Amino acid sequence: MNQDDQDILQTLIKGGLLGAGLTALLKQGDADGEDLTIGAILGAVAVAAHQASQRAERTDIPILVQKGDSLYWKEKNGKMTFFKKLPSGKHSSPPKFTLS
Repeated sequence: MNQDDQDILQTLIKGGLLGAGLTALLKQGDADGEDLTIGAILGAVAVAAHQASQRAERTDIPILVQKGDSLYWKEKNGKMTFFKKLPSGKHSSPPKFTLS
């Protein structure tokens, strides 16, 4: 395993621990195994996404960012170029649903 792989693995573990800890805190000590597992996964995903975003900003490749209801290309120098307007936020999803 090379250094980048080790860094990624360490980041995922840290994010998982952070997510599980926050879940236990939010559930006030009443979290079961499923809650902690979901919290760990969400924590790992959030930390990995943040790290990927930071790495992308260090490259010469523009990244896509959302501002309001529009998408922009953001250059390394901070210049923003309009890309596309997003569709309206009207969704047909129900306000509540049950996972099974």
